[in-house]
Amino acid sequence: MDWNETRQFLAPCFPEQIRSEMDMLLSGELREIRIRAERPTLFVTAHRTAALDWQPGQMQLEALVEALTEHSLYARSDETRHGYITLRGGHRMGLCGRVVTRGGTASLKAIGSVCIRIAGEWPGTADSLTAHMNGSTPVSILIIGAPGTGKTTLLRDLARQMSTGRHAFQTALIDERGELAACVEGVPQLNVGDADVLDNMPKAGAIPWLIRSMSPQCIVTDELSGEGDAACVLDALACGVGVCASVHGTSLKDAASRPALAALMARRAFDLYAVLDADAPGQIAALYDRSGSPL
Repeated sequence: MDWNETRQFLAPCFPEQIRSEMDMLLSGELREIRIRAERPTLFVTAHRTAALDWQPGQMQLEALVEALTEHSLYARSDETRHGYITLRGGHRMGLCGRVVTRGGTASLKAIGSVCIRIAGEWPGTADSLTAHMNGSTPVSILIIGAPGTGKTTLLRDLARQMSTGRHAFQTALIDERGELAACVEGVPQLNVGDADVLDNMPKAGAIPWLIRSMSPQCIVTDELSGEGDAACVLDALACGVGVCASVHGTSLKDAASRPALAALMARRAFDLYAVLDADAPGQIAALYDRSGSPL
């Protein structure tokens, strides 16, 4: 989705005063919309946070969520257990409120806060990473960044660049959360080039699936979150497949302190580490080689 399409999708779900504010924004300007029951709505842009007049009640907030999910909230209860829902166009809607646990399963029963993170396509974001891919073998890359620093956007452009052009690699993309490619009925709605996309499947099953079925030279995947994901990366590398992934963190040292990632780094699983700038989303603050030395 470009900004016009995003606005056309979001605007009908909001009251007039919010639609008017959206109309004044430029493409790529809006990063988040934060809505809390009985509190002012916030627009978070690249440079400021603006408090708006709309203060929805709790029932209005739940009606908004229903509208944004295109009236499929109940049917998508498995996603809400993880705290978010991926909307059409790859936008992520985080949910917070009253949780009820029954039989060891947590369910969100009343919504009090919503955070809509706007997906963006920034062609060229991955230029400084693909510049390191001049050979016949793809480079394995780990992107490190805090929430909201552009990890997903960078991975998306990386998949696009690696899978297209004269020196393209056979690239597969695991879109476990539906944010990277924003598939509808298996067809990507965001530009990930010629990558083969496996949508809505955990890495543990997706990596062997892709290796068996698509023979990729490189796999691009979203956030690594534990020992299981780390084991999947090692399995792919053992099969001769490069891996590009992301992880939450603020520095290389921060990422290395996590037990699952420490094992990957000790094995020098990645050829390149990219740390994102906390103050400039999508911008790379530092690059390191596989031994952790600055480039």
